[in-house]
Amino acid sequence: MPQFGLLLVITFLPMQVLSGTLTPRESMPDIIQYIMLAAPNTHFAILAQAVLFRGAGIAVVWPQLLALFGIGAVLFALALRQFRAFLR
Repeated sequence: MPQFGLLLVITFLPMQVLSGTLTPRESMPDIIQYIMLAAPNTHFAILAQAVLFRGAGIAVVWPQLLALFGIGAVLFALALRQFRAFLR
């Protein structure tokens, strides 16, 4: 359990802060904004804020949905490859 607590503090907390849910992405340096585009929670935060605050439809949020699908597909492929290697 101590390792899980350390994982939360070291990994998930900074990702949550830098994703744009707690602080606006526009106030971050450009390099951090580009790096955080690799994290799915950034795209989800953009999508959720657009839908909840502005009532945006699918025509507005499709890039975030596509990015979430792409990140999910890559992570699924990596997990599938590891699982197949584990079964051998």
